[in-house]
Amino acid sequence: MEDMKEVCVLYGGNSSEREVSLKSGKFIHKSLVKNGYKSHLIDYADLTELEKLKDFNLVFIALHGEEGESGILQSKMDKAGIDYTGSGFEACKNSWDKEICKNILRQNNLPTPDFSVYKTFQEIIESKNKIEEQFQEGVFIKPCKEGSSIDIIKVTDFSKSDLEKIKVDLVDRERKFLVERFIEGREFTVGFLNEHILEPLEIITKREFYDYEAKYDDDETQIIKADLDENDLDTLKEIAKSCFNVFGLSRWGRVDILQDQKGNFFVLELNTVPGMTDHSLFPYAASFKGFSFDELVNEITK
Repeated sequence: MEDMKEVCVLYGGNSSEREVSLKSGKFIHKSLVKNGYKSHLIDYADLTELEKLKDFNLVFIALHGEEGESGILQSKMDKAGIDYTGSGFEACKNSWDKEICKNILRQNNLPTPDFSVYKTFQEIIESKNKIEEQFQEGVFIKPCKEGSSIDIIKVTDFSKSDLEKIKVDLVDRERKFLVERFIEGREFTVGFLNEHILEPLEIITKREFYDYEAKYDDDETQIIKADLDENDLDTLKEIAKSCFNVFGLSRWGRVDILQDQKGNFFVLELNTVPGMTDHSLFPYAASFKGFSFDELVNEITK
């Protein structure tokens, strides 16, 4: 650690995931200080010149949402010669955009729920009958470029869903949306940390799905070790490992995977900057490998 004393934790920003990023950044900052680093918190919203980041040996990206996960920031830092944590430009770009992500999954024979893409939410409203016919079991409607379950809607009965009313409450309705087949089943998440595939976790929530409130506010959300037989557990880990390799994720990351009622697995999405709060999945998964939070941060920072 002699040659890496000055670390900047880049957090906050202007995205809809700002509050989560602020929490992650503060936890990481405290841990870095404990680990002996000179840590500095910088809110991306206040950063006027990227060149200022050259003052540090390393930038720890704790910036969730498009500003930290789309690859744009990574591309700029690569050009500026700034060292940072996590995956590079291509891996971030390809995993952030759900349309690109799912096409790459298909091209590599990795299972993922069927989907269609629409340019705006209004286009979904106008295509309601077509969508209902195509996905009779129901759908999840997701922004192509967003995280933390923001603006995600579950529709299992179009006749009882007022899409016009839903549209009013969206953070941003004028962007591309993914309409994805709803599959009844169990939700798992698998992380990796350098050479380690972390303990797969199962997410159990009493809410309609694992939404923003379930992730960050609901104390009744249960996160447990995946209770699967050995064959299914091995399959889950292999699918996760294939995802990390195909997308070229580096240092750390996470993939969310669904298992249907017949036992088939489906990849939902990848995450290149997982949350690092007291409610976050990644630190919990790492704990089963024996990593304390401080050891986890140190591992990512190495």
